[in-house]
Amino acid sequence: MASLASKVNVKPVNRRALRKYGEFWRALQMVAAAIAEAEKVAAKSRPAKSRGGARAHWSAATPEELKASAKKAGRALEVMSKSAKRWEAELVSREWRKH
Repeated sequence: MASLASKVNVKPVNRRALRKYGEFWRALQMVAAAIAEAEKVAAKSRPAKSRGGARAHWSAATPEELKASAKKAGRALEVMSKSAKRWEAELVSREWRKH
């Protein structure tokens, strides 16, 4: 009796997995572009000035906070990208399931 694996056509599954990995990788690149843009904005930011001592109900992030957040996001994306590259063969060889 033939196993189920021998009856399944693997090529469409592998093409789908490869396509999904490509979509995932492109999404990581888009996030990297957004972080780079955020870093540019953070570099240009200036401290907010208070108006006449009036008490504000909200506040903006300081330039240092913006820079630190962009840097932290960049490091997290770098870790995720390295993991994606390390596990690329595994991700491409398996079907991506929705759970």
